[in-house]
Amino acid sequence: RDPNLSAIFAPSALIEVSITAQLGPARIHGTIDRLIVTDSHVHIIDFKSNRAVPSTAKDCPEGVLRQMGAYAHALKQIYPEHAQSLSILWTRTGHLMPLPHDMVMAALERAQNLDEVGANT
Repeated sequence: RDPNLSAIFAPSALIEVSITAQLGPARIHGTIDRLIVTDSHVHIIDFKSNRAVPSTAKDCPEGVLRQMGAYAHALKQIYPEHAQSLSILWTRTGHLMPLPHDMVMAALERAQNLDEVGANT
């Protein structure tokens, strides 16, 4: 019912998009809740039903940021020339929270660094 969310629920939005991509030595699999693709832009939206909804992107759980970073990484392989935006739709409040691209990619990098440390111990 919120007109600010109409694009997410438009017939042109792709729903529950399964992805598989190479991420370092690992292969990742996931399902993106909503994907809006235009000629030059990809908007990645995931729905989260967390009981506690963060007030800012900086307060977003690390795991959510890593997940969104993995989605961004995967879609860059499919749409290398497209600009990207990422958002979480918090279902508890109906708030669409944009996530800065550099923030999610930094979280993904932290996760990869942890994997490398674990592999070397």
